[in-house]
Amino acid sequence: MLVVRLCGDVVPKSWNRWGRPLTRDSVRLWAFPLPAGMDLANLVQALVLETPNDLMESCLAVWINPDFDGRLPVSVLDELEPLSVLYTRLHEPWIMGELSKLVHPGFQPVASLEGAGRLFGYQMPCLLEHPDRGDVSVRDFHLLARQARRLEAVEQSCQIAALARRSEYLPTGVPTFIRAFPRSLLQHDPRRHPSYTCVERLGVDPRDIVIEVADRGQVDDIDALINSCGILRNMGFRIALDEVGGGMGHVGLMVGLEPDFIWLDNGLIEHARQSTAGISLLEGLVATARGIGAATVAEGLSDAGSLRLCRELGIDFGQGPLVGPGAPVPEAPRPLPPA
Repeated sequence: MLVVRLCGDVVPKSWNRWGRPLTRDSVRLWAFPLPAGMDLANLVQALVLETPNDLMESCLAVWINPDFDGRLPVSVLDELEPLSVLYTRLHEPWIMGELSKLVHPGFQPVASLEGAGRLFGYQMPCLLEHPDRGDVSVRDFHLLARQARRLEAVEQSCQIAALARRSEYLPTGVPTFIRAFPRSLLQHDPRRHPSYTCVERLGVDPRDIVIEVADRGQVDDIDALINSCGILRNMGFRIALDEVGGGMGHVGLMVGLEPDFIWLDNGLIEHARQSTAGISLLEGLVATARGIGAATVAEGLSDAGSLRLCRELGIDFGQGPLVGPGAPVPEAPRPLPPA
């Protein structure tokens, strides 16, 4: 029996075909018996296909015992998940299992923009493998993880895999950037988080690990985020703020967080190449970073024109196709064009 709680007063027409209100007194709770010849995934898909998108997140569903007698205990209500989440989990069941074998960390070189480009360290993104479709983009994999409410599990698997690979291939003293989402930093004490407590076990010096705080749009409590990053600093880690310039609110977070590194969004650099307003914005961000003692990293450098602009503005480091592609093992950066 699938039980769905409707948030709102408009009942999708298709629901009358598959189910019925749980009680005569309310249309908020609906019961959907499993039809003959259909499994739960088929039933959920049938409902999803005919339920307006704007209701998908607000309609909360739970599967309960097939011999359900119509009385819904309070404990079941605590298990309700959005219909869209249930749909994703049923049609991508692997995402609820062990993820460590599906994430493959790589090494993306980060180099100084002075001269030929001396190696500074590595960013460690993860290639992600779908068990049926093979390699998928990080963005698509994270989107799927969000839809299944498994983003933190994916993030943790990527972090631990990257740290393990780093301990295997890189010597002490080479900085390594590991991405972290604010949500996990806010919900877990870093001193007990598996990703950060495994550093000592792996024999990695935490001073070599830079926690790259990504996806600023999800920060609801900046003060709490600053506090979590402070705990990480006390543990020996350094902090980076990712994709600065890719959205609103970056300057306030830069000043409050006082990161050791500022990653400048590639779109910001492209905008600066096309307009004086873009140059002014980029100059201001570089000056702010310098004022709080943070080094700047140009993300996604792909051509000599972008490199020339970054050098003129005094940006410290670069990453991207011009510097070197990601690889399963650490590779030296490509020589940069002369200034």
